Formats: sequence, C-alpha cells, structure tokens
Amino acid sequence: MTSERRQNAPDSRFAVWIGGTVVLFLVAAAAGFVWLPASQPGAASDLWTTICRAVGLPIGTTQASVRAEGQTASDVAWTTSTRALLARGNAARGAALAATCNNCHGVSGVSSDAAFPNLAGHGVAAIYKQLEDFRSGKRNAEVMGVFVAPLSAQDTLDLAAHLASLPNPFATSAPGAANPAARNLVDAGSPMRSIASCAACHGPMGYVPGAPELRGQQRAYLEQQLQAFKSGSRHNDISEQMRNVARQLTGEEIAMLAAYYSSFGSTASR
Repeated sequence: MTSERRQNAPDSRFAVWIGGTVVLFLVAAAAGFVWLPASQPGAASDLWTTICRAVGLPIGTTQASVRAEGQTASDVAWTTSTRALLARGNAARGAALAATCNNCHGVSGVSSDAAFPNLAGHGVAAIYKQLEDFRSGKRNAEVMGVFVAPLSAQDTLDLAAHLASLPNPFATSAPGAANPAARNLVDAGSPMRSIASCAACHGPMGYVPGAPELRGQQRAYLEQQLQAFKSGSRHNDISEQMRNVARQLTGEEIAMLAAYYSSFGSTASR
C-alpha cells in the first residue's frame, strides 16, 4: 500500500519544470519584444510601439495623420480597371512623345547623368504611376512639372507603354562585390527596426513586375530618393511602405544600398 501511494504521488520535479519553462518564456518575450527593440537606434518611447516594431507591424502615426486630412499618397489605385487601362497604351505613339524625355533619360532609357534615373527595365505599371503622380502633384514635380503638365491621361499611357518596351540592359547582369551589411538589408532587412527586406517588394535581384526597377539604377538618384522618403519630402508611396523603411535607415545604409543596386551592369562607370 505504501509503495502504491508513492507511485501515485505527484512528482515535484514536474512542477519545477513547468514553472521554469514559463519563466524562461516570459524572460525571452521581454527580451525579444521589449528590451532588444528598445535598445535599437531610434527606439520608440512607449511600450506598445516598441512591441509593434519588434513584430514588424507598421507604426503608422504619420499615415494616420495623412488619412485624417483626407489626403492620399497617390491617385493611382491598383484595381482591375487600372490593370485593364494599362493595356491601352500605344507604344508607337509614346515613342514620338518620348523625344523630350530622351534629353535627360537617354534614347535607350539609360541616362548619362547620375541625377536622372534610368527608365529602361521599368514595367508599364511603375512608369504609369510615377507619371500620374507627377501630373497630380502627389510627387514633387519641381523638375518634371514642365514636362508632364501638357500630357493627357492617354499620353501617360502611351509613354509608359513605350518606355516599358525598351530593352533592359540590366536583365541578365549581376551585382558587383556587395557590402555584407547592404546584402543583409536586401535579403533580410532589420526586423528589430521595422525594416523589411528590399527583396520583399523589389525581388531578390532588384526587380518584380509592378515595382520600380532597381537593378542598374543611377547611384546618386537612388540615394536622393531614399533620403526624400526618409525626410518625407517624397510621399507618393501607397501605404507609406517606403517611408516607413527609409525613416529607419541611416545615411550610411542608404549609401550602401544605392551602391549595391547601381553596381548591376556597372552603371556607376557610365
């Protein structure tokens, strides 16, 4: 009888194991969701924002203020009708309209001036959106304004169709020697700082349909645009995805990323 009672008695070690597991879980959660994110550069001042940042959720305070004012980042919405509209561009007519564009962006869509972006390789959707954002004022048109002001909605469709048809000289090129820190941002981002990987939206090699082409882009232009997103002076990114990322990047990281993407096809040497 005595031995049977001993066998049925609860093992005290089981309670210790359960208790220890719970304590370890709480410590790990506190470190992973509170302490580590709070120790990162630009850490938030409140606990909820810190936890959101740790799990990669957008903080979105500026986005909320934009919505409150009734402002949208872009008048272009990626609906079924917009996708159908993009198929109506006349590339031949767009080629005639592009004569003015060629002065800055090059006849082949590759600019000889690092201040002007290459257009070759961009998809029709990406080009159309930027032209429409310039036309509507959603993107700063200080330079482009004089060129887009005379354009009609059909003109932007035709231009987008033509520019998207240009051969992409960077399609089969590989990047130069990549800075490991830059490559890590491209592949993995920095979750502790709410920085999604570049590859998540732009693809592992800098291109996916619908997103701007990054392969072989001008280094100075990339730096300028990332800095503009960081400061908020450029704000035509739908859902504020680029601004949320760029705000967390340091100047050094922006320079590294620009150098990495511009190294495709050695555009820096042109």
